Amino acid sequence: MRLLGITTEYNPFHNGHAYHIREAKARTGCDSVIALMSGDFVQRGLPASISKYIRARAALLNGADLVLELPVYSATASAERFADGAVRAFRDLGVDAISYGIEADTSASDAAQAIRNSAHFFLEESDAYQALLKEGLSKGQSYAAARWNAFLTLSKDAEAISSTPNNILAIEYEKAMLRHSVRFESVMVTRRGNAYHDSAAGIYASATGIRQVFADYRGAKGETSEAVLKSLSESVPANVLPLYESLLPYTVTADDLSTALFQSLYGKNADELAGYFDVSRELAARIASAAGAPYTWSTLAEQVKDRSHTRSHVDRALCHILLGITEGDEAKYRSAPSLPYLRVLGMKRSAAPLLSVLCERSTAPLLVRLAKDLSTLTPKSRALYDAELRATALYQSLLFSKGLTDTEERRRHFMIVEDTP
Repeated sequence: MRLLGITTEYNPFHNGHAYHIREAKARTGCDSVIALMSGDFVQRGLPASISKYIRARAALLNGADLVLELPVYSATASAERFADGAVRAFRDLGVDAISYGIEADTSASDAAQAIRNSAHFFLEESDAYQALLKEGLSKGQSYAAARWNAFLTLSKDAEAISSTPNNILAIEYEKAMLRHSVRFESVMVTRRGNAYHDSAAGIYASATGIRQVFADYRGAKGETSEAVLKSLSESVPANVLPLYESLLPYTVTADDLSTALFQSLYGKNADELAGYFDVSRELAARIASAAGAPYTWSTLAEQVKDRSHTRSHVDRALCHILLGITEGDEAKYRSAPSLPYLRVLGMKRSAAPLLSVLCERSTAPLLVRLAKDLSTLTPKSRALYDAELRATALYQSLLFSKGLTDTEERRRHFMIVEDTP
């Protein structure tokens, strides 16, 4: 049984994702696809537009055999730590191949090799690279910008790839494989259709574009609403469209969390805020100062960001404060020999033998029947899992405030989706 691992957010699932699963499975010859998916909070530090269970169902209806939840410590982290957590998970599960998307000219045969060479470049961190990185940071550049500018100056592979989110993640996957000495086959699938940040509609609309459709729907009425639904129908698989249509009134944005964020920040000074993951002392001071006046999530993040702290960095920092994830928590998670847990969100009915095999051979504990399996975790792993429960409970409270109820996480059975012809 050859296993293919794909790290995902599916925020939300669309035609491009379905294409990626089909293409990667065909090119690797794998028998089963394991999707490792962000939960209710994603890598930009924001809540997912729709719940993890709906996104998992969409994946299972379109080629995935099993969907696992990427722990929140990785799911809401920088590209480097996001990819590192994914590679650790697939190592623990014993997959044979992984696949990820890139944005590169398919006629450029050296694009894949350039990404692998770039992984070596960033892993080695030569003296010349460190000097240029330090210089960029001293000029007020964000870490990501200073890092890429140093790469552009020093690497002969810089011309073959661009600094798009997918390409940066691709480099980080390859780098993590080198760091952990794993030997997966890695298959790069070129993105089809619109670019990552493109908000235009179409058959291969980006997730950004579909989230814009959700936003349009929230402000739409009458004929405009019908136009929004038509646009959505062009961009997602037909078997997913009914799921999204039923949930359009319940889509989530960061500003829905403004009250919860206020409660998390209230009364905390800069020293206290600096104890949270991804919150430097400088950033903590900026947040504490800005939080003294009324704000929404968006207005606070926009006020706090600067040249050294991008909006994504600020959003991740606010997310970790909101979820109570400290530097100490993240260090315990990162230093564990295997991942402390992996939550099973759902599977195809035909994948029951696959799940049985993984439960036996995975070095990371698989949480299948949550109420029962939580008791089998070590005390440290169980304490780390509390952040997952907080994240899910907070997300469910948002849905409840919009009129949608759901089963409490610890009482919920993992999803089984019937196979389709």
